[in-house]
Amino acid sequence: MLNRELFKETEARLRELRVVTRTSADGRGTVSFRTFVVEAPFELAGELNVGKLMALETTKPNTYLITEVIDFVPMHFGLVNLDGSVPRELRKNVLENVERVIKEGSLDEAWLEVFASHVGYIMEAEGDNVKFVKGYIPPLPASRVYLFTPQAYSRFVSYSEGVRIGNVLNENVELRLNLASAIKYHLGIFAYTGSGKSNLTSVIIRKALESIPSLKVVVLDVSMEYAVLLLDVLYRMNSRLAITDKLPANEADAERRLVRTHVIPEELSEYREEIKKVFGEIFKQGKIRKLYIPPQGVSYLTYGDLIAMVRQMIEDKYTSSSQKPILQLMIQRIDEFMRDKKLDRDDVLDESFKEVINEVELKARESGLRETATVFSFLSSLKAYLNSSDIIREDYDIDALAVEILDSDESSPRLFVVEVPNLEEARLVASSLINNVFMRRKKLYSNKPQVLFVLDEAQEFIPIDARQKDYSEASSLAVERLLRHGRKYFLNGLISTQRLAYLNTNVLQQIHTYFLSTLPRPYDRQLIAETFGVSDSLLERTLDLESGQWLLMTFKSALPEDIPVFFKAENNSDYLKNFLEGFRSSGKRAQNPST
Repeated sequence: MLNRELFKETEARLRELRVVTRTSADGRGTVSFRTFVVEAPFELAGELNVGKLMALETTKPNTYLITEVIDFVPMHFGLVNLDGSVPRELRKNVLENVERVIKEGSLDEAWLEVFASHVGYIMEAEGDNVKFVKGYIPPLPASRVYLFTPQAYSRFVSYSEGVRIGNVLNENVELRLNLASAIKYHLGIFAYTGSGKSNLTSVIIRKALESIPSLKVVVLDVSMEYAVLLLDVLYRMNSRLAITDKLPANEADAERRLVRTHVIPEELSEYREEIKKVFGEIFKQGKIRKLYIPPQGVSYLTYGDLIAMVRQMIEDKYTSSSQKPILQLMIQRIDEFMRDKKLDRDDVLDESFKEVINEVELKARESGLRETATVFSFLSSLKAYLNSSDIIREDYDIDALAVEILDSDESSPRLFVVEVPNLEEARLVASSLINNVFMRRKKLYSNKPQVLFVLDEAQEFIPIDARQKDYSEASSLAVERLLRHGRKYFLNGLISTQRLAYLNTNVLQQIHTYFLSTLPRPYDRQLIAETFGVSDSLLERTLDLESGQWLLMTFKSALPEDIPVFFKAENNSDYLKNFLEGFRSSGKRAQNPST
């Protein structure tokens, strides 16, 4: 017997099971989905909505199949066989009669046809003892249907001690996430233009910084919008705004230039003067830095690069046979050095490698090679490279930014907004910064600070057709490395885009939490349906979502159970309005927004 406070017993019954099969998104196979058709009393219409969870009795006692409503259609007995073969006047009379009896409240011959999709779970329940288990057990024919109550949503769908990011649609229940776990396993926000991606991203960032004390967030911003969307956080928290233009000369110049170059949401347009003044205050706080990007780009020599260079010299027909044994010895010593230091091909050379260079150089001299031999020139150039990397520069460059990101001191910045509007430079910064942070964290391992990299407009950084000349190949490889291996180094990612089809598929496979809104292209919806094993019909309901409404799908990270949930996200602008109103009323200093 189910607990009546958690599950409402209804007169609805399972009528049939339909199996739909289609070609997979990549065209290489087929996938099948089950759709359950439930016949429900017409009076239940006020309690049903898309996303409503239902439990169906199964062939196993005290075990229920968990399904989610994907659509429901009002039906009437008089319309069952009404089609084009019926004379028009007769059809008109039938339709008018059906309309009249329904409006009069005579619903004996009316019902709801409810379509539901399995969410991947069964429920073992006896009174208050409820357990969710991954799996499938066939439901009983004509089995009774139980609806999840708001109390059940609060208990089983949301984390009671989690971080609130919005409300479950139509349930008046707060949606609370295990945000720390969601970040650990990476996040993706996917929706069409105007769905509220930047709003949700900003809410997640501010909530994460408030709830995870050891977290730092790095936003790579090509749209020049996050300095405004997170203006209150930049102002009240230790933070850094990195720009590629020259630094403002003074506070007035900062106010004028920054408000002119940033995107201001329409609903905040009345606060333009307040935003301008806050930018001036941030400049006075010394939080703005000019990020130096060398014209040739920032690059680092890895052990993989070095091995490739040496092998190329060995295979070159113009390399003398007397030098090749020395080059083979160098390959051997590189391998031994990497084993001893527990390094891999992606690690960057540093000054500790000089001992290998000196040893190989000594062996080359003992072998009687001439001073003009190519191998000596090569070793000298490696020394010059390692010596140049030791030079201390005063510019705020990628090295300085990486050091500041990994600084565990409490006074160091926690939010970094890195503004690079030029796409090629943005990709270069993304690849260089991620690789630099990776290299430093591997050399000096620590679980603090945890770092979350945020890439809006992700299709620019991780395109499926990455090319070397525009640095998209470098940025794609760096982001893929971040999402593949970053978790064990407490380096995580959040990507946001409007087209999944344009992204590196190796990256998508690493994301465990998806936030989805309107995705008009079928391929994108089909790809996600196959990833999570849910019905296409459930993903099609995202087409009906308004701006700020989302479908959350997760795999062992954000929610207690991996059940798809429709929700309305908090409005980031509400925090900013509260902050700017305080700034306006005080004339200078602003209040911290309450959460």
